[in-house]
Amino acid sequence: MQSTNTPLAWVIPIALVVAGPVHAAPLAVEDVPFADSTDTYDVNIAYPRTGVADIDATIANWATGLANDFIKQAREDFAEFEQGGDRPMWSYSLDLGYGVARNDDEMFVVDFDQSVFTGGAHPNPGIRTFNFLRPDGWQIFLPEIFEPAALQRISDLAIADLKDQFGPDSMSDDDWVKTGAGPGWDNFEDFLLLADTLVIRFPAYQVAAYAAGAQRVAIPLSALDGLERADWRTPVPSFDCAKAGTATETAICADVALARLDRDLAGAYRQSLAYADETQAAAIKDAQRAWIGERDACAGSVACLTESYDKRLAALRSG
Repeated sequence: MQSTNTPLAWVIPIALVVAGPVHAAPLAVEDVPFADSTDTYDVNIAYPRTGVADIDATIANWATGLANDFIKQAREDFAEFEQGGDRPMWSYSLDLGYGVARNDDEMFVVDFDQSVFTGGAHPNPGIRTFNFLRPDGWQIFLPEIFEPAALQRISDLAIADLKDQFGPDSMSDDDWVKTGAGPGWDNFEDFLLLADTLVIRFPAYQVAAYAAGAQRVAIPLSALDGLERADWRTPVPSFDCAKAGTATETAICADVALARLDRDLAGAYRQSLAYADETQAAAIKDAQRAWIGERDACAGSVACLTESYDKRLAALRSG
């Protein structure tokens, strides 16, 4: 398909429809494909449309954003290649497909796989999952579903399952598995909440070598009895809201979006430290302490806190 040079979000209009009744039937799923090809890149993606406004907006914004960012990067990279007189013989490619893992009157769950090639020996695979409550399409995340005590239990079960899968002669080892499936919510961010099973997906490299491919474990929900939160729609930041004592902490504990930003930032901070040497780690910690002071100066303002978290997240992820 010839490139239109038009942002993908404009190419594919999304119809927003009010969700159905509480005891709704499974959603009718429409496949939304998009392809764009030039001499520098090739994009082929597909994602589902359900007719539920929040589900469709969340998925479409992510998928089209992924494609638009990829196209932008390809154009910038090839402009530099041509300026330097070193244009590669190959082109970039992005492929994105999905499967509906659950579609009933309680939840809608989607599982994405992507393949990105920008040169090198092989494409880079990626995964992404989305879990939505019916009927309104409220997106949920593991720390909002399970109590903190469940984290260690999920980690123990995942590690045991992975070790059984790999066996003694595999493209992984105990330390790799313990790190990639250790007790951190960000290790389990790609999950599928099925009717009686929690499936955790691990991208390539997280718990094994690239050649081993993506990994998954299946944990019976019965193994997590008594560890579910009573309300999956309440704010769950990275800290215990029962101990919130400042205006900032109180504001975060009263706002789901802020609580999610707080969790994201805590994960990004841990990841930055994990890959830093001693000098870098000291700089990251100093910057974090300085940011906390700036954040707390927001004095509970949701708009101010949102902006503060967004800026700090951008700095951690780019650093």
